[in-house]
Amino acid sequence: MPTWQPDLAPLMSRIPRLYFLVRALDDQLAGDLGVTAAMRGVMGAIAAAEPRSVPDLARERPVSRQHMQSLVNELLAAGLAETHRNPSHRRSPLIALTEEGRRRLKLIQTREAGTLAKTAPAVSHAELAAATRLFDLLERDLKRQLQDAAA
Repeated sequence: MPTWQPDLAPLMSRIPRLYFLVRALDDQLAGDLGVTAAMRGVMGAIAAAEPRSVPDLARERPVSRQHMQSLVNELLAAGLAETHRNPSHRRSPLIALTEEGRRRLKLIQTREAGTLAKTAPAVSHAELAAATRLFDLLERDLKRQLQDAAA
């Protein structure tokens, strides 16, 4: 057990502000495509491991299944996602992106890449690797604490 423990509170208090800035930017980058930041996030999760069930998507976030279902319903209504039969569960279909959903996601990702290429240009590879490691550790430990509290 380390004898030094960092004060994570200042860093953790900045995460929501960064999150909402990213959401606003996503809304701006994809607004003309009829895709909100929340929809874009779900589209990315579906594309990462297609097809997925709503409960799987909700567990990954973690958000309620009902909240995830409402986002998936928006994607279905917009013609950006479609349902497929789930051989593991009769009442929980698998969700996949439509061809149009994949096209719009690719366009959004291209726009995001252009924006991110201009973001924090002075950050070194080592700083980025250290930040990634820190977020991996935070995610691991917070997930563990959630699981312990639920047990």
